[in-house]
Amino acid sequence: MAETTPQTARVGFNVRARAGGSLACAHCEHDLPGTPTTYLSQVPRHVGPTREGGPMVFADPAVYVDAEIVFRQYYCPGCYTALHTEVVPASEPV
Repeated sequence: MAETTPQTARVGFNVRARAGGSLACAHCEHDLPGTPTTYLSQVPRHVGPTREGGPMVFADPAVYVDAEIVFRQYYCPGCYTALHTEVVPASEPV
């Protein structure tokens, strides 16, 4: 994993912001598009049923809410490290 230096700052565990404002994967240094608030909409992502979130996501969302709930996972386009994972209403914007 790339180290955080005085010229970089963490945006998340797997994303760093460089001194010039560009973003990079903290693992492979691949340039990521966008800004800290927009990069998720511009990287590869997988959308699936909530059960794909792992063994701790076990309840059927339909028991609790009327909206469709999905699992989303966003990836680095260079090394496919998961940058962010969420369980959200399908209608929630990226």
